[in-house]
Amino acid sequence: MLQRGFLPYSDRKGTRSLPRPKNASKALRMKFALGVLLAAVAVFTWEALSWTVLGWHESAWRQFRDEGAMEQIFAPSMTNANTQVSSGAGIYVMPAEPRHSKHATPEEIRKAEADYAKARENGPWVYAIVRPGRREVSMGSNLLVSFIRTLVCATLIAAMLSQAMLSYPGRICFVAAAGLFAGLVSDLPMWIWFENPGRDTIVNVADHFIAWILGGVLMGLFVGKDVVITKGV
Repeated sequence: MLQRGFLPYSDRKGTRSLPRPKNASKALRMKFALGVLLAAVAVFTWEALSWTVLGWHESAWRQFRDEGAMEQIFAPSMTNANTQVSSGAGIYVMPAEPRHSKHATPEEIRKAEADYAKARENGPWVYAIVRPGRREVSMGSNLLVSFIRTLVCATLIAAMLSQAMLSYPGRICFVAAAGLFAGLVSDLPMWIWFENPGRDTIVNVADHFIAWILGGVLMGLFVGKDVVITKGV
């Protein structure tokens, strides 16, 4: 079977392989870069539409009945030794896991652990990213960083796909599987350990999957090895 990336030539000892000419290698690199770029654009566009047009992410978000009252509760509570001194921004969990002092007795540790387990079971349980103060938000900067992230992801997937010998539908499935994998490893743990609602988890995983199906449709046109069927000698 002839491998992509080599040209055959014959001598008395049989058929050997030589590296492709530089022009062919350059063409492959250009196809790789084009596939990465087009896939990144497709995924980025889908994600933008998914969050701004479809609304299936935000539709299940809940609101506090009195946001003004919540502001008064949050702001004074953000200054403690376990948060950033400057603003208090960070991840907050309630009830917080007990932090035992060096001098705590075994009985005190057991009681604190039991109280924590009971409080978490009975609720309320909170896992929140909180910014208590002002922060400049630049949509342009966020979009740029988001596209760079997508471009890096597309490059990594394309690097793996370039080593696979698959048909065009197989390439689409390969890239789509990478998107599904991303959703399973990033979103399912939030459902398992941090009680992220099942509906939101399904939406997030589906979002990754659909995005990279679209990415695979374009990437598969340019990246990957062609399937070569040869007869045995």
